[in-house]
Amino acid sequence: MTAVKRRRFKPLVWPVALLTVGAAASWLAEFAVGRWQDYQLYSLARPVADLLMLIGAVWLVAAVVGGVRNRRG
Repeated sequence: MTAVKRRRFKPLVWPVALLTVGAAASWLAEFAVGRWQDYQLYSLARPVADLLMLIGAVWLVAAVVGGVRNRRG
């Protein structure tokens, strides 16, 4: 019974990790601008953070839809 519960949440681990890393990178980019006025770091970190969050969100939606489809049939 516990193996079924673990398997259900396993596909969600990597997308959530990407969203977390993307949010942390976004926060660090904002922190760098506020603290050191480092716009070069911001111009590098912010697009990377946005891309990570976008990939994580799409992957999370795909994992949830795949999980729902597997449950139905």
